[in-house]
Amino acid sequence: MSDRIFLRGLQVHAHHGVFEEEKTLGQRFVFDIDYWLDTRAYGLTDDFTDAVSYNDVYLAVVEIATTQRFNLLEALAERIAETLLDRFATIETVRVEVHKPMAPIAGVFSDVGVEIIRRRGEA
Repeated sequence: MSDRIFLRGLQVHAHHGVFEEEKTLGQRFVFDIDYWLDTRAYGLTDDFTDAVSYNDVYLAVVEIATTQRFNLLEALAERIAETLLDRFATIETVRVEVHKPMAPIAGVFSDVGVEIIRRRGEA
């Protein structure tokens, strides 16, 4: 059995991108994270001990986004997915969506981004 926990609209100011201005000035990035795991045991007992806290997941995403730099959103998403699967042994699958609403595109748009899904044990 697998249940889903999610975080929506996690926002950070970070310095990812190909262009020098993005690396220097930074911009807003928005993350949506889903992770699948079996919550039944602690859901029935109301015991937090074995739970994967969404606060811990939030802190991991913020840490990666603000302390590391990537040219590509795909690389940022991969690092987040890899870190969540490494740090939290009970997470079976993770979905990372990275939004870059202020991407340097000469046009009118509301958002750009990438979504990846990674499963434990898959290369």
